[in-house]
Amino acid sequence: MRQTDKLLIVGMAGLLLAAAATAQVDFTRYVAVGDSMTAGVASYGLEESIQQGSFPALLARQAGVSGFQQPTVSAPGMPLTLELKALTVTSQGVSPTILPKPGIGSPTNKDLARPYNNLGLDGANLAAILGIKGDIYKLAEDLGRYARGEVQVVVPMADLTLRDGTSTSVQQALALQPTFLTVWAGNNDVLGAAVVAVAMDGVTLTTAAVFKGQYETLLGTLHSGAPAAKIVVATIPDVTAIPFVTTVKPYLVNPANGSKIPLIGEAGLLTDQDFLTLSASALLKQGIGIPVAAGGTGQPLPEGSVDMTGLHAGVILRAAEVAAIKSRTAELNAIIKATAASVGAKVVDTNAIYNDIATHGLAVGGVKLSGAFLTGGIFSYDGVHPQGLGYAVIANEFIKVLNTQLGAGLAEVSLLEFFPMTQASTSVAASEFVFSSQAAVELARGWLPNVDTSQLVVRQSPVRRRLSGRVERSAEEPVLP
Repeated sequence: MRQTDKLLIVGMAGLLLAAAATAQVDFTRYVAVGDSMTAGVASYGLEESIQQGSFPALLARQAGVSGFQQPTVSAPGMPLTLELKALTVTSQGVSPTILPKPGIGSPTNKDLARPYNNLGLDGANLAAILGIKGDIYKLAEDLGRYARGEVQVVVPMADLTLRDGTSTSVQQALALQPTFLTVWAGNNDVLGAAVVAVAMDGVTLTTAAVFKGQYETLLGTLHSGAPAAKIVVATIPDVTAIPFVTTVKPYLVNPANGSKIPLIGEAGLLTDQDFLTLSASALLKQGIGIPVAAGGTGQPLPEGSVDMTGLHAGVILRAAEVAAIKSRTAELNAIIKATAASVGAKVVDTNAIYNDIATHGLAVGGVKLSGAFLTGGIFSYDGVHPQGLGYAVIANEFIKVLNTQLGAGLAEVSLLEFFPMTQASTSVAASEFVFSSQAAVELARGWLPNVDTSQLVVRQSPVRRRLSGRVERSAEEPVLP
């Protein structure tokens, strides 16, 4: 045999091997199962312009999937979307005020004659993903019930996404006979503890034993129902890597000498190891939690609690509560990884990715992104969900796993596509902000409708904070639209 023939045969074999590697993942019928992170929620709402950049939609686009369908919603979104409402001048710079947008959007794809490819359910924990059903004809009624604080946000969102009144997201996923599945679920099994600032087993934290049974059922059902489909799952991010928990510091800094002034909680002064949620910002702006000597009211910030009357939302996560949430997150992530291995699924470690961004940031085209609230570029106005650029970052992490572990051969999403930012972008340079009482209440009620949110609401007149003889304007005094 001539040398040229040998080279031709070797070359053809190489091409066949490369083609086989790319063909290892069949994206023809891609279905995404999960919660709000799968759905594409940003700034607490579902809205079509952001949904188009959900990580499953971006994956489908990069894989050349045609007809990838989602339960899209017109502006201003559903059930509501947060926005930058006002800018206020303070002695420290410009202070944004974040409020819910007025109005509500409408479904724009509700008559699709089959299940959606993106079955992410906003607000759903594992129990809801496995068990809840939704009826599109009850959407208006359930949105009203949600607005009155009678149901979780997942109830109307299940109406929007599942529609038929008879089947769960898992059943609808299998009805599409998927050839590829992503599963990002479990976030809401720990997130509620941060949202209402209470860490308690069976109340705000799903126990490891319950989670194990539910996650094994979820992946086991999907794998047995679609045994040939490749599955990629994601872990649960640590709450201390999201701005909702890390932005507000447990102290003030005296501009005269740089010393720290500890804030006041119902259980005493806060320490550097304690955390405040974004929901504390409106209270702090009114002087609550600030010592009288620093120009505050001397009233303590509320600590979340559970008693005979129910669950009461607070704004303080003490060090022990944060440790409990981190420990539970680690347990649940170990379950996710072990269960994935048992069915041959691959894992995107979003927990490690979030922590790395929080610690080191991410450089894109010479621009340094970070996990910082408002100015980091990754997160939206609710401090929990990504915005468009953040979802593109997540999509690329899925693509990296698909390429390195399943030979998918997909091109990554160009992050530069998301510059300049979308209308939901958090790109306001600010040293202070006010995450409004209304936004705090909506976030808490969306997770648990019966939670007492009375302590999150500002009831007295604005207080002007004084440090070193300087007076700061209240967020009630906007100077720019």
